[in-house]
Amino acid sequence: MNQAISKQLLSRLTHHVRNPFNGIIGFSDLLTNHFDKLSDDDLKNYIQIVHQLSKKALLRSENFSWWLKAYTENITPVMQQVNLVELLNDELSYYQAEIRKQDLEINIKTDDSIYISTDKVMVQNIIRNCLMNIIEFTPQMEVVTIELSSVKEKAKLTFTNVFQGEITEEITTFINQMNLTQVDYDKMPDNGGFWVIQLLCSALHIDRKIKSDKGKFKVEFIFN
Repeated sequence: MNQAISKQLLSRLTHHVRNPFNGIIGFSDLLTNHFDKLSDDDLKNYIQIVHQLSKKALLRSENFSWWLKAYTENITPVMQQVNLVELLNDELSYYQAEIRKQDLEINIKTDDSIYISTDKVMVQNIIRNCLMNIIEFTPQMEVVTIELSSVKEKAKLTFTNVFQGEITEEITTFINQMNLTQVDYDKMPDNGGFWVIQLLCSALHIDRKIKSDKGKFKVEFIFN
């Protein structure tokens, strides 16, 4: 990536990271200044919002750190044996409150255990960004299907969900970019999660495909 693109990307990522912190500050100010006046239901709701915004802020900060690392040095995976089924279940538990709030039905189809040699932290970040995008962009009360299976000594992880909103030119560009090996990151949508998924997949040589059909999104990862 050339320096001009890097500056533009960093500017957009900084904005992406800042947004949840603004929400955390706003709701924590509300709790601090009006705690005695708020009902128990309001207190519980605002505390949950702060908690969920904190998770989002953490993920976006981690995404930002991956990009800084990519600009300053090569990303070198630390390989180890990882049970993908266990890792996926852990991340689903991590986002359980957000999934419940959206009234999403998660239909999970997995083998009992699937072990691969990979970088656990990188794969964890890929899964977290996929789940966060599902939570943010899937309409309430929709069904999300997650499939994880072993195919010819490879692992395949697939997320299928309904996308909220129209398939715009930006989304079409995103689909085209995600299906490329060499990506023009400057043309990616204004979402650091999409960029980091692609960045880490490239570092781990994970094949990925994304399809859109009548408002449904299907994202597929093949771990070699």
